[in-house]
Formats: sequence, structure tokens, C-alpha cells
Amino acid sequence: MPYLPYHEPPITTLLSLTSFLLLLNTTRYIFNHLLYCGLVAEILIGIIWGLPVSGTSLLSLEAQSTVQSLGYLGLIGLVFEGGLETDMKLLKKSMGMSISVATVGLIAPIASSFLLLVFPFGEGVREGWPTPLAGFSAGAALCSTSLGTTFVVLGEVGMQKTRAGTILVGAAMMDDVVGLVMVNIVTTLGEGSSKPWPIARPIVASFSLMVISIFLAHFVFTPTWPLIIKYLSQDTNLEAPLGHSSSQAPRSIFQNRVSKLVYQIPHLGFCLSTLVLIIYVTIAAFINASVLFAAFIAGGMVSFLWTLHPDQQRDIAEAEIHGSLEPASKMFHDYFRPLTEYVLVPFFFASIGFSIPITQMFKGSILWKGIIYAILMIIAKALVGSVIYFEYFLKRYQQSSIKMNSQTPPESQQPTIPKAITSTALPTPPPQHRLSLPPSPNPSPEALKPPHSTALLISLAMVSRGEIGFLIASLAQSSNAFTLRSKDGTRAPSSEELFIVVIWGVVICTIFGPVAVGVVARRIKSDS
Repeated sequence: MPYLPYHEPPITTLLSLTSFLLLLNTTRYIFNHLLYCGLVAEILIGIIWGLPVSGTSLLSLEAQSTVQSLGYLGLIGLVFEGGLETDMKLLKKSMGMSISVATVGLIAPIASSFLLLVFPFGEGVREGWPTPLAGFSAGAALCSTSLGTTFVVLGEVGMQKTRAGTILVGAAMMDDVVGLVMVNIVTTLGEGSSKPWPIARPIVASFSLMVISIFLAHFVFTPTWPLIIKYLSQDTNLEAPLGHSSSQAPRSIFQNRVSKLVYQIPHLGFCLSTLVLIIYVTIAAFINASVLFAAFIAGGMVSFLWTLHPDQQRDIAEAEIHGSLEPASKMFHDYFRPLTEYVLVPFFFASIGFSIPITQMFKGSILWKGIIYAILMIIAKALVGSVIYFEYFLKRYQQSSIKMNSQTPPESQQPTIPKAITSTALPTPPPQHRLSLPPSPNPSPEALKPPHSTALLISLAMVSRGEIGFLIASLAQSSNAFTLRSKDGTRAPSSEELFIVVIWGVVICTIFGPVAVGVVARRIKSDS
């Protein structure tokens, strides 16, 4: 029977891993205090310690592959925490805005990427111009929003519970689901296939998972979960009002044994929460839905189930009053946070650094195209702020209309004056005797403040592309989607230069977004 013999790791391996972990956390701490963008430091350490710069001299290929896998676990944990922390009621109210922000954030980068068709790529006989398929594939790589970066940025600037943060989470989630669809579209079109089901399957599966979860939460768990808790509870006065004795029937021996057995399980809340997360992620992987979207739904489901416990409802109310952690968030903070914050999430952002081909990006003909394309993609994604201003001007117009209507009484209510009286010149009454209507209860248009800070923060936070951008770009290159059209009209093979230009866009956007959000957040906090 095969087995893996145990060998003591060499001291060079131990020192490399130790320095890697220490540097990830140290540089993140420094960058967080300077610019609120510690994840940028982790990406830079990944570039230096990984294949792009050091090759395998500091970390072996197997170690880098392991870091990549563990980092994805950290990303799942990060999104799971986002589901726990997100106010679902506020997300429901802000869903229309989230859809609008996500739609603009998807359409603008794809439309702008067709400007690549005017740039020549390659040299000599291999010179050509990108095809429409190549332009669409480039836009698909740049239309996504990094979920991991979004949640880290929200945590660093303290926006998780705000309306802007909720809109941002909803939009980033939709971008993630659509990003998976884009992966299938680009791969399918690059291989020359046009079957509709492989393209539509991820979004259908993800939407179905969400609908089924909502159905289970409201129609299955809401009536049954409190009964299960009451049956298993060792507190006979669980449902009794404070200061009154319970009138429930005596507990049977079997019920006592089951209750004792369940409550003897150590760390029960953590175990059940982890089980829910594993179930959701596994189902999503098998049905080809978004694993990250499933992790977010799992976090929301765990938070919802926690609120159904009678004891926890009191704890949640006290947490809202005192500003402390709610029970579900406290569970994550006690069990998950030490591992995710200091090991798994830094591994994730370092693995992004592993994916950046830094040594190939500074060729003259590529560099200027990459920078121009990155600036174009920053502007395209930042257009989502226009949605916030559109809502502001719409509310301002509505309030202005309400004020005008409230100040103009209907004709039937206006006093009528006989002609004989009107023909006589009457003295104008003094101002204090003129008819005046009571002030409108609606705030005046001037009471609405322009949402400059909110629009700017959402625009900049949506700029970061991250993991999905690298994934789509790599798959587009491997599936021959970055094709060129030569001068005589024939198609050339997939262009390495075009791929590097797209990578430039992903890299600059991934770094620029968090840095810009950090600078703006610091400025807002210092002004307030």
C-alpha cells in the first residue's frame, strides 16, 4: 500500500515559509495604516516571492500551488463573513440600486474594450488588429469585480453596515455570477462552439440556489427551527415570559437523552455553521454555480438561523444597543478570523501576485498600450457612480414636484371674489395678513446633500478586478479567443501581446482601486 514517508523539512524551506508569512502580515499592517490598502502589499509580496520574479528559488512550485489552494479557502471564508455581516433587509431595499450599479459596471468595460480594435499588435508579417471576439473577451475579463478585495476594503474603511456598502456587496455579487457566465462564453466562443446551455448554466444554477435558499428560510426553517430548538433545549423555561414558569409538558427520557447528547457536542454553533458552508459550496460546485455566491448565501442563511433562536434574539437586540458583535459575527470572530485574517486571506492575495507575468509586461510596445487600456478601464468602471447621482437628481425632482403641488391649492378650494368687489381697487393687505399655507412636511430639495462621497467610494471600490479578471484572461488566451485580423483579412493565432495588455488592465485596476478607496476614506474621516 503506498504511503508518504515522513522527512524533516530542510531549514531553507522553513525559513522561506516563515519569512513569507511574516512579510505578508507585516507589510499589510504598514500599508493598512498608511493607505488602508494592505492587500496591495500582499500582492507585491506574491510577485516577489513567486514565479514572476524569484521563480522557485524562494518557494517551490508545490508550495506555491498549495498557497494558491489555501488562499482560495481564505477567499471563501472572506465571502462567508460578508454574508454573515451584510444586513439582508437593507440589501433587499437596495437591490434595485445594486442591479443598476452592476449593469453599468458590466456594460461600460465591455463596450470600451472594443476600442482595442484600432490598435495594431505584433510585428512584421504577424502584425494584426484584434477581432471583435478579442475585444469582447478583453472586456469580459475587465467587467468583473473582485469579491475578496471588495470585502477587505469594506472592512478596512468600516462600510459593511452602510447603504453604500450594501449596494457595493450586491453589485459585486452579481458581477461574480456574471463573471462565471463570461468564463463559459469566452471559452465556448474561443473554441468555436455556440451551444446555449453551457453558457446559461452558471447563472441559472446560481439563481436557482438563491431562490431555493429563500424558500427554505421562510417556509421551512422559520416554522420548524424554533420547534427543533425548543425540543432539544435543556432550558424548560425557554419559551416562558420573564418571571413566569413554563406550562409545557414534562420531558420524556428519550428527549432528555437526545438533548444531552446534542448539547455535549463541543463548539456546536461553529460546527453547524461550517457544515452549512460546506454543503452550500459543494452543491454549487456540482451544479456549476458560483462557489463564492454560494458561500455568501451560506453566510446569510447562518445569520438568519441564528436570529430564530429565542435566546439569540435577545443577544442580537443587546448587540444592536451596545454596538457589540452579534452572535453569528462573534462566532466567526472567535473561530474563523484568526486563521483567515493572518494566514488564508494573505495567501489568497499573494496567489494573485503569483499570476502576474511581471517580467513580460515592460516591453515598450506593450507598456503604453497597457497603461492606456488600464486608464480606460478605470474610467469605464468608475461610471457606476453616475447611478448614485441619477438617484439623487430623481429624488430632488420628486421633492421639488411635491413642494410645488403642496403650495398650489386646487381651483375648487381657491376663494372666489364677486365682480363688483374685484372692480374696486382694494388696498393690498400687509404681508402678515396674506394667506399662507403651512410648510410642507417633505424636506426641501436643498435638504438633500449631493452624494459625492458615496458615489466616489462606490466608483473606486468597483474598480478592482482581481481573481476573476486573471481567470477570464488566462482562459481566453488558452482557448484562442485573443485572435488578430491581419491586413489581408485572414485570422492570426491568439496574440500574446494582447493578453499582456489585458493583464496590465487587470493589475493596475486591482492595485489602484484599494489604494484610491483608502486615500478617499482617510480624507473623509479626517474631514468629519
